[in-house]
Amino acid sequence: MSINSSIAGTSALITDIDRRKALPIIRSLGRKGVRVIGISFNHFPMGAFSKYCKKVYLCPDYRKTPDLFLKKLEEICKGEKPDVFYPIEDVVLSLCVQHPDSWKPYTHAVVPTSSVLERAYDKWEAIQFARQLGVTVPKTYCPENIDEVAYLASKWNGHAVIKPRKSSGSRGLRYVEKPSELLSVYKEVSTEYPRPLIQERIPKDGEGLGVFVLLNEEQETLAIFGHKRLREYPVTGGPSTLRESYRADKLIEQSVRLFKGMGLIGVAMAEYKVNTQNNKPVLMEINPRFWGSLQLAISSGVDFPLLYHKAALKLDIKPVLDYPTGKLCRWFWPGDILHFISNPDRFHLQPSFFKFWDSNLSYDIISTKDPLPMLGITLEAFRKLIG
Repeated sequence: MSINSSIAGTSALITDIDRRKALPIIRSLGRKGVRVIGISFNHFPMGAFSKYCKKVYLCPDYRKTPDLFLKKLEEICKGEKPDVFYPIEDVVLSLCVQHPDSWKPYTHAVVPTSSVLERAYDKWEAIQFARQLGVTVPKTYCPENIDEVAYLASKWNGHAVIKPRKSSGSRGLRYVEKPSELLSVYKEVSTEYPRPLIQERIPKDGEGLGVFVLLNEEQETLAIFGHKRLREYPVTGGPSTLRESYRADKLIEQSVRLFKGMGLIGVAMAEYKVNTQNNKPVLMEINPRFWGSLQLAISSGVDFPLLYHKAALKLDIKPVLDYPTGKLCRWFWPGDILHFISNPDRFHLQPSFFKFWDSNLSYDIISTKDPLPMLGITLEAFRKLIG
């Protein structure tokens, strides 16, 4: 393809179209004239209901049968020859990076090497590297044996968090309120996640901040964005259900330096939490993939899917390094509804739960121009409910 800025008439293959983070990618590319092809192992993937998704393939579950998934992926790529490939979730991204022969001969993607990716996914490795760069991180331990855990428990003061070295979202995350419970909770988590981390718990009332970056293969910065979490579910810590565009230049510079130092390319995010004891943001984790709150960035003029698509095709790109602050985006169903139900201060939320429309407010899924994904997510929720 000639070096220009147009992507109309190209095609994209997107995995995990049942996931919330895939929908804004489908919509963004579809509006630009890209032929979107989706992959999912669910029978009612939300993204398949979008008018911008032109074709859907049902694939084996890569978590259970990775070999069968890779075989199906190669079959799809060989037949469709999509211009750009979007591996969305952590597991499928790792799998595809480890087995590039299943897609690389037929399509393009901006993804890091396997060794770089695995280092980024390992929370212990990432925290150690960040500390070396002078980034503020929580007090964190990765015990080698149960005797070390017992010793830490005997000396521990305050609350703690036990989290897997490799996981996403709140999976495997456990909060420990009393030091006397630390050893037993650690044993429970370690049965599923070997050698989890023991970390000091940053006060929960601190603001959650996110920095999002796109780097091309030469590690040039093509896009930056930041947001502040306003609500999340579970209320104790989980995906954001309402967030606001926000800018902190020091955090952006620090995050870009961290990503480049680790050798990352493509999209990456860094999550911070403000320690209310000293008002300093603390790095909680990094994730080298697309994120669930992607729609806010797009609504704020930082179209990561479009820029990623152009970067994969090596087209001309004008970096997007500025954006408006104060924009809101809401994951209403089921996220913010569940937050409302479980939050004892539900009638005193700021902004109000009942503020449904505003010129600065957009939604992750709800769209009058593309309404059917709401049906898709409802059908999927019903399918899970009945097993």
